[in-house]
Amino acid sequence: MPVEAWFKEKIRDDVATRLQSKGGLLDGTMKTGENVAGTVKFPIAGGRITMYKLSGAIEEVRPQGLDIDVVSLQATDYTAEATIRNQDSMRQTPSYQAEVAGAMAKSVRMKRDGLKFDALNAFCNTGNANIPGGGPTTPKTIGDGTARIDLTDVNKASAQVRGVGSDEEIYWPIPYMWFEQLCWYKEFASKDYQGDKDLPFAQSGVVDKKTWKGVHIMALPDEHFTYGTAAWVAGQDEWAAGYLDTYMWTKSAVGCETFWSKEQMDINEWIGKAGKPLLCDTALSGAAVGLLPEGVKRLRFLAINDTVRPS
Repeated sequence: MPVEAWFKEKIRDDVATRLQSKGGLLDGTMKTGENVAGTVKFPIAGGRITMYKLSGAIEEVRPQGLDIDVVSLQATDYTAEATIRNQDSMRQTPSYQAEVAGAMAKSVRMKRDGLKFDALNAFCNTGNANIPGGGPTTPKTIGDGTARIDLTDVNKASAQVRGVGSDEEIYWPIPYMWFEQLCWYKEFASKDYQGDKDLPFAQSGVVDKKTWKGVHIMALPDEHFTYGTAAWVAGQDEWAAGYLDTYMWTKSAVGCETFWSKEQMDINEWIGKAGKPLLCDTALSGAAVGLLPEGVKRLRFLAINDTVRPS
């Protein structure tokens, strides 16, 4: 039987929780698809319509076609559970109850972000050979992992995206240490490049952000960066030797759809277990996929634990 939702509206700051990302920081940065019976569909069009000169005489029309394809993928379901002794439920403080609910909600938001990074990594590794219209099938990787990130690398990546004709906003999540390294450049640190306050992630207090030459650069907690030889591992407080893979993309270049994202946990008695403990659970169903290689760049640079003033 359902248990009273004792965790609602009970928020206090009396619990010291190990620091971790709140997640959900990439919401709204990718294209949404169409949900057809649990399958996500993203249309892609290629080809070019070119005008031709009329001769002045009556002549045949010369129709041209567009290559249109649909990328389809099945949504994946996820869940997370936690148990609490029924005997303890009435003795728990509001702050403890809030922490349980908060931890469950974080697991959903982190998975939403993880879906996006997983799709970007897969796209950069395997590409999509079926993209219509010709052109590249795999996103380009900038950097070989041996150098520190530099502002010129940001310019190079964004120029390649703009050079193919994209006029969309560009997103680039990076670790905090990379962000601090870029801040050594006076032009980057300038207050003139604070970023749009209406961006999906702009209201988050844990995100440092700058908009540099049309690129929305956001510093995220380390645990979001799980690709590269120095990929984050649980419990670390600084980066291991090696490189990190980060990703820059335009909104239409990557698709992500979540059918449901239930951050507010359900709580029920676990019938059949001694003492009928409380079983808390949250759920998520979604999918993400790379769509346009020319709108995605992988930036591969050193994982750093300090900053160096540019010479």
